[in-house]
Amino acid sequence: MTTREIPTCASDAAPWCGPDDAMDTALATDVAGIGTPSWSFSRLCAMLGSITVPIAGLDQLTKLYIASYLPLYETRAIIPNWLDLTYTLNPGAAFSLFATMPAPVRKVLFLVLSCAATAVLLVLLARRATSVGSSLGFALILGGTIGNLVDRLARGRVVDFIYFHHDSFSYPVFNVADSAITIGVAIILVGSFLSGPAPDRSNA
Repeated sequence: MTTREIPTCASDAAPWCGPDDAMDTALATDVAGIGTPSWSFSRLCAMLGSITVPIAGLDQLTKLYIASYLPLYETRAIIPNWLDLTYTLNPGAAFSLFATMPAPVRKVLFLVLSCAATAVLLVLLARRATSVGSSLGFALILGGTIGNLVDRLARGRVVDFIYFHHDSFSYPVFNVADSAITIGVAIILVGSFLSGPAPDRSNA
């Protein structure tokens, strides 16, 4: 029985190795991916123009109206025993969080956090890998963040005026910006839950 010689150099091995279509396809995909931009500024502008800016604008308009036509701490019933308009000035975060923190520390902390959150949200909105649902949530959160940031810069405190209550139940007074942040977070959480865990490609 004869035994075929094993090649000992690249030139001898060439006839043994035919073209690998799978490898060629993978390499072509990698090369194409290198040239694909990872940022989508058109979607960033679309989300800012259609969601973030209108939310921040609506938030400021409603606060301006309340501050102009409702005395501080006065309450007007919209739906008796359910929904009131109550003009308050909140030194804390959304839903009056950290309102008891020392004023200088609180002011610096909230300004730094708001600016950092704005920068991070802009990056997330500009990433091409961000899903449409997550982009919607980020745009809402950014609109609410900017709305409350404007208050802190202009007034030192945030105008709150939406008051839900019923019998012994009383929800913290909030505003349009707080609502946008809450809805945005809910959209992201629901989207993450529905999408499920990412598929494991390690055994592919």
